[in-house]
Amino acid sequence: MTQSLKITVHKAEHLDDVEHMGKNDPYAQFSFNVKDNNEFKKHKTSVKKNAGKNPEWNETLSLENFDSNLHHELYVEVLEDDVGIDPPIGFCAIPMSQITKAENKVFRGCYDLFTPSGKPKGTISLTIAVVNAGQAAPACNTAEVKGLSQIVTDHQHRIKTIKTNEKVNDVGLAAGIIGGIFAAKAAHDAMSKPAVPKEL
Repeated sequence: MTQSLKITVHKAEHLDDVEHMGKNDPYAQFSFNVKDNNEFKKHKTSVKKNAGKNPEWNETLSLENFDSNLHHELYVEVLEDDVGIDPPIGFCAIPMSQITKAENKVFRGCYDLFTPSGKPKGTISLTIAVVNAGQAAPACNTAEVKGLSQIVTDHQHRIKTIKTNEKVNDVGLAAGIIGGIFAAKAAHDAMSKPAVPKEL
């Protein structure tokens, strides 16, 4: 039987502050496959501009072709919308067993997020439901509880790689800006020099 996963992304709280100028512009993304970046990009929320450390989304995403025999983890990432490479704010892996074993296979939980170094920092609130083809998502009749989240080594490696690439990108952008400033100043100085009269 074909199944999908319906994820309602409610909010995040106490996120790490990765925005050096202003407030975080966060979004969340999800995948069953930690090594497929395109899958993450296909399943993401909108960007909440200047939301800071406590964004609210209240958006529902659908991940198709869920197979409980293959998909043991749901990978969650919160990133900062930025120029170039988006730096990671927090991440976690959610064991799918807590959803598949829940009443009506729907679970509302508040999950710990982790920084790239593995430090707990912030939470994300999600309602996750397993839905059969052609059916609506079941209602969650229980209050939000503390959900289980963890770090999977391959996922942390992915997050650290994104962070490293983002830092390299920032250095390149800074060098380009500084180079542009010097070039503009040199051009300005050249134009400002008085003309030297030619000798007869």
